[in-house]
Amino acid sequence: MEAEKSAKKSRTSNKPRGPAFALKKIVHELQHAPGLVGGIVEKGFPPFGERSSKPYAVPLPRPTVLPFPVARQRSHGPHWAPVGSASVDAEEDDMEEDKDETDYDPIASFADPIERKKKESLDFSRWKEFVPQDDASVPQSKKETKADAGKVIQVKKSSAAISEGKKEAIPRTSSPNVDMLDSEEMTLRDLMNRNFSAAITTTIEPKSIMGKLQSDAPRDSDLDSSCPVNDVPARPGQNHVINNVEMNEANNQGSSSLMDDIDAENLSRLKQMSEEEIAEARAEIMEKMDPALVEMLRKLGQKKLRSRNDIEHEQNKGQQVLVSTKLAESGKSTKPMANNSSWKAWSERVEKVRSLRFSLDGNVLEIDSAQHILSGDKPDVGPCSVENVAERDLLRTEGDPAAVGYTIHEAVALIRSMIPGQRAIALKLLASVLSKALHNLQHMDNCSHVRKTNPVDYFVDWQAVWAFVLGPEPQMALSLRIALDDNHDSVVMACCKTIQSILSFDINEIFFDTAEKVTTSKKNTFMAPVFRSRPEADGGFLHGGYWKYNTKPSNILLTNEQNSEDDENEEKHTIQDDVVVAGQDVASGLVRMGVLPRICYLLEMDPLPALEESLVSIVVAVARHSPTCADAVMKCPNLIQTVVKIFTKQGVERYPSQIKAVLLLKVLSQVNKQVCLDFVKRGVFQQAMWHWYKNVFTLESWVKSGREYCKLTSALMVEQLRLWRVFIQYGFCITYFVDFFPAMCLWLSPPTFTKIIGNDILGEFTSITREAYLVLEALAQRLPNLHSMDQVNKQTIDFSVYAAEFWSWNHVSPMIDLAISWLSLRDIPYISSLIADPKKSMSHVEVASMASLLWVISAVLHMLCSILDRAFAFPGTHNKMDKQNSSLPWLCHFVLKIGLKIIKNGFLDFLCSSKYEFEDFYTENGSLARVLCLLRQQKNVDVSLSSVSCLRGLVQISQLVDEHVRRAKTINNGQSFTEGMLGLPEKTLEEGIIRSAQNDLLQVLTLFIDVLSSEKQVLQSVEMFGRGGPAPGIGFGWGSCGGGFWSLNVLLAQIDSQLILSLYNIIPVVSENDPIQVESIRPDNAITLQRINSMLEICLLAGPGDEATLDKALDYLFHLPVLRYLGFCVNRFLHQWKFSNASDWQYGEEDYILFSEILKLYYRERWLTAKRKTTTQVHNDDIHKRSHALETIHEEIEPHAAVSRDHSGNGLLVEWAYQRLPLPMHWFLSAVCIMGDLKKMATRSPADVAKSGLFFLLGLEVMSSFLCSTSRDSLISGIPLVWKLHALSMALHVNMDVLGEERSRNVFKTLQDMYGQHIDQLKCGNMTSKDEEYRDFVASSSEAQVSGSQEVLNFQTTIHESYNTFVEDIVEQFCAISYGDIIYGRQVAVYLHRTVEASVRLAMWNALSNIHALELLPPIGKCIAGAEGYLEPVENKEEILEAYAKSWTSGGLERAATRESVSFTLAVHHLSCFIFNTSASEKLATRNKLAKSLLRSYSQKQHQETMLLTLLRYGLIFSQEPTYRTEVARRLVVLKEACDGNSSLLAMVEKLESLG
Repeated sequence: MEAEKSAKKSRTSNKPRGPAFALKKIVHELQHAPGLVGGIVEKGFPPFGERSSKPYAVPLPRPTVLPFPVARQRSHGPHWAPVGSASVDAEEDDMEEDKDETDYDPIASFADPIERKKKESLDFSRWKEFVPQDDASVPQSKKETKADAGKVIQVKKSSAAISEGKKEAIPRTSSPNVDMLDSEEMTLRDLMNRNFSAAITTTIEPKSIMGKLQSDAPRDSDLDSSCPVNDVPARPGQNHVINNVEMNEANNQGSSSLMDDIDAENLSRLKQMSEEEIAEARAEIMEKMDPALVEMLRKLGQKKLRSRNDIEHEQNKGQQVLVSTKLAESGKSTKPMANNSSWKAWSERVEKVRSLRFSLDGNVLEIDSAQHILSGDKPDVGPCSVENVAERDLLRTEGDPAAVGYTIHEAVALIRSMIPGQRAIALKLLASVLSKALHNLQHMDNCSHVRKTNPVDYFVDWQAVWAFVLGPEPQMALSLRIALDDNHDSVVMACCKTIQSILSFDINEIFFDTAEKVTTSKKNTFMAPVFRSRPEADGGFLHGGYWKYNTKPSNILLTNEQNSEDDENEEKHTIQDDVVVAGQDVASGLVRMGVLPRICYLLEMDPLPALEESLVSIVVAVARHSPTCADAVMKCPNLIQTVVKIFTKQGVERYPSQIKAVLLLKVLSQVNKQVCLDFVKRGVFQQAMWHWYKNVFTLESWVKSGREYCKLTSALMVEQLRLWRVFIQYGFCITYFVDFFPAMCLWLSPPTFTKIIGNDILGEFTSITREAYLVLEALAQRLPNLHSMDQVNKQTIDFSVYAAEFWSWNHVSPMIDLAISWLSLRDIPYISSLIADPKKSMSHVEVASMASLLWVISAVLHMLCSILDRAFAFPGTHNKMDKQNSSLPWLCHFVLKIGLKIIKNGFLDFLCSSKYEFEDFYTENGSLARVLCLLRQQKNVDVSLSSVSCLRGLVQISQLVDEHVRRAKTINNGQSFTEGMLGLPEKTLEEGIIRSAQNDLLQVLTLFIDVLSSEKQVLQSVEMFGRGGPAPGIGFGWGSCGGGFWSLNVLLAQIDSQLILSLYNIIPVVSENDPIQVESIRPDNAITLQRINSMLEICLLAGPGDEATLDKALDYLFHLPVLRYLGFCVNRFLHQWKFSNASDWQYGEEDYILFSEILKLYYRERWLTAKRKTTTQVHNDDIHKRSHALETIHEEIEPHAAVSRDHSGNGLLVEWAYQRLPLPMHWFLSAVCIMGDLKKMATRSPADVAKSGLFFLLGLEVMSSFLCSTSRDSLISGIPLVWKLHALSMALHVNMDVLGEERSRNVFKTLQDMYGQHIDQLKCGNMTSKDEEYRDFVASSSEAQVSGSQEVLNFQTTIHESYNTFVEDIVEQFCAISYGDIIYGRQVAVYLHRTVEASVRLAMWNALSNIHALELLPPIGKCIAGAEGYLEPVENKEEILEAYAKSWTSGGLERAATRESVSFTLAVHHLSCFIFNTSASEKLATRNKLAKSLLRSYSQKQHQETMLLTLLRYGLIFSQEPTYRTEVARRLVVLKEACDGNSSLLAMVEKLESLG
């Protein structure tokens, strides 16, 4: 109550001042205000002012200093500043709180048709008040804003005075917007095309208050459009003339200028004139103008035309980006966009959304039909705009008001209508648009398999639509927050649905529901939008920095200290701050605006079940956002208590709300262990699990209750079991197993499938069974050590964070018996028939049923794996273990039972299956493993996931059974484990399941390696502008195509990688115990190389929560046999291609051990270490807590890092922020770029890491070469060459220790030679598909299009915009410590290659010239790549040619000429070719300038005579006497022409002629 009083007091102090109008008075005056009908009027405010005669039009809300503390009525704010209203500073003492008691139905009876206003004469007296000034972007004061609101100027001019030659017809002013004849911007075309016989009427409306406020508001640098826009209505006569480009330009400016409107009217008049009339008017104007003025205007017109062509060129680039998006939708690969052009292209894509019009079902209206209506051709339809959208709908009730559609801005404006129906319709439209965008985003990666209902969807850029709606410009979050305070249930319901869509709740829950089915060690992640920290020089400029939140967590919630400040400090927290936060992160903005207290209030009012479900869903989405938002949910007063009360409500209609309530408790419990413990202490867990305390019902009664009841109860019981599983994982509520087991028994045994399938409830039944076995798996993981008998019966409950309960081994045996009953495959429908006939076609319903059954088998297998795994947890020494294990015969009994079930039921195809038949199942047609491989290749993601999960459980349980059999034989001194059993299954178990089914498992591994190869790009094209996605939504709402990181395809790829790792446990990458295989295997046999390549691909697929997967992959990748095998491949490669003597770099066993230790440790520290907080940063955080302004996300300060570690350590959810995964494609180059980065790490010396990294890089390059020779795809070949060359440069950045050892020196030189060959291939066109794509992409960039060159080594574009500074550092190090080292010189000289972008070439040359190091470069024959690449094509950049000439004249090339350095060769070649072979007229001035400088230098420095003669004779052969003399004479003539008659320079030419 105190908060409400203070809020009301604050609102009272900030009320607009002016004449008071009570609501009843407004209703009585309706007959005098026909323009009010349909207007968007805020209740309690006057529709128009005394000085305004224009219908009332409401702009965007003007935020006050009042934040959102509690739920409020709509009349409480935010306050408005209506256009044309009286001064808002006037007093409104009689303003009463709106109780919405008025019936608005009689409004229609007072509606009158809108009359066209009479045109008035010209009035330029106040034009300066409305012309935009240079300082328009500067925010005005409140008084100026109030004074400017609602001013309208109308201009009307007849051309009679012009035709009579009256100069005073157009007022002469100093403004460039009005001065038509003296302005230099007026072109000849403008004057010739203007006809002044028609009257011109122009209306200029200033920006609204919110528009001005938007222009000064801080924006999200990666998500906003160019500037805030207020749509300006156009007259019907203009719409059919103005083209799209002009309309977009007008929108971008925010208001139409006077010149633009006049030009539009003139163009409209020209459309109506014939060619003869236009020619006559043009001739008349030309006769009256000065010829000199005409010529000047003609030149200006040509310049303006060139600028327009440039604009069209940029627009075409944007269209090319849209085409690439369509290719992505159709499943084709798209090329990457350059950093310098991608943002501009993306902005153009988003800008186009502003003009799109949507129907009520979310579809985009076709442009032709929408434009036809908008043009005003129909008499009953006026021009549409944001201001008159409500009037249009009310005035056209006899037809279809929504036929014209709505733009996003119009829909947002309609939310603020005074009519509840309009508000609800606008919200439903926005929800439909958002749902449509999410649906199309989801299917953009597999568009060919989606049946679209609207063909327009294919041409709509839904990714840009989603980003625009969530962007800062529409201010969607603010509008939704206002609508949530509505007093009409229909509006609130529609608002909740829209918030659900904007938080992408439904599609996110599909992802998490699927992830819950997969039993892996992967943790779920929070969904807050994130971005990468910028690459730094210390990290080698490598991408893959730490993730950071879009908005700082401290900006989401205001602290108690801030809330308790006085009114003066309270003004520092305005609604504008909330809008800024919402523009960065929609969910954070809603939380900051106080959406949680409002939801709590609505829930306390006992809403309808549908609204109640929607409200709880919003809270679930907020809780999944981040630890901060989850903490806000927990700390919101009475919110959790209100949600828990939902469980006490009776009725099936309440089940959806109860399902969402259980889901909310589960998410909050996953956040932190302490939250889970609080729920246990407060009895929340018992209330949530009420369904399992009911009387046990039979399967018959459940089936008879109806399918809808079965669906609801199934969903509720699944969520309850998942909640219990979370508590079990923390070690709580394990003792409840005894209470819940009677109710679980119904679901643990196989049912009568005929009855279940006949009633179409197989999916509902199997979902409960699956979750029940997943709960048993979690219980099995809480089993105590098998031989710690003192813990077996310990079942006391300790209510503390560190307490942990244990399950009892007494319960294990009956659970195993129930689980084994599910392994009889011939009793399970669909599966048995598919194994018997793998080629059998199945319907969609049968495929879905197959997936549900496979999920159950997967859960059963994983539960058995957990029990077997806990049985291995033996404490103490092996002797104790042997004695204790020998006394447990029941352990061997159920191991034997599990193994025989797997063997007899055809899970795997054993070596003996072709000769013998097992008694229970026939495997002659295949095994379950092969069927699962076939199902994995289905397009159904659920079927694929279930089959992979089932395969993974099968591999793990086979390995564990073999380990138990092997250990039992060891304990029994070699005695047979199956003694007395003489059947074939027993013999197979004795020999080992893995060994007997090795062929089947090898086929599985080969298939999944190929599948993984096609999935390696699934995460690499997701990040956009260094962000998780282009939009500030949560989860799927990041806005990436196909869902990005939140796609089920990504989850499937990660599960595939975990299956491959499980297979590598039993099938090693390279055999360690068979050295003969390592030495005799042929590198062209790609099996082992493919396995190594698959390990690199697995590393790329690891995301947050997959640290264990990545760590395991690194162990396999740097296993000693793998490194040894790579060394053998390198040796074979060097012998084959004769790069160098292989004996110069032979490594021994000690070297491989050292490499393995160093690389494992380094890569773990580099990529798996979370962001830490220093003591200084903690102190800075304390200072920030006392600050009240929005905090900036600094690059070097990571707030709440300690909180993140606490949540990840004590919770089951992990954050995207403060970690680096997923890895960039070039992650393995970080060991080479170690020189600056290792200062922060505790590994060995940087030189040791760099040497190890160089060896590993060479091994990967050789592996890629062999794979490409066998037509296999390699991940290394997909890395752009620019990154590899940069890595070598970074290795030399600090010192030359990496070149100190002879073997590392040879490895470095070999890599340079290999990359030189790659450069030559790029130059000649003989390249791989990846290089070709990259070359084509670079060739299409803006710089390449301008220069016409083939630049593909774009260091500055690809790596970092400040790469020129790094080049200067490299040169300084080269000059200081290299002493002319040829390998270092080769690395420096590669930046002068013609395939390198011009800016980097120029920076490298200037840096070398400034420190006189040009002579240190090696000859061109010893450089990286062939000489032709340095010389061709001839240099055409004037700045580079001038740099060559400057170094020549300054003497910097004199020693280079003596040493035959590549620098002198480049200067001579390019200067000679440019001076003597340039004939283009635009290049003659540059040619003459260069020739003069060289001759003038020769006149001053006679010792440059040899250099100048070399330039003159370059490319000529003296033996070809006639040709030689002729060409030299021609070149001398060129030099004479360049002298421009200068006698001293001509004397130098004559001297050269005498020597020539």
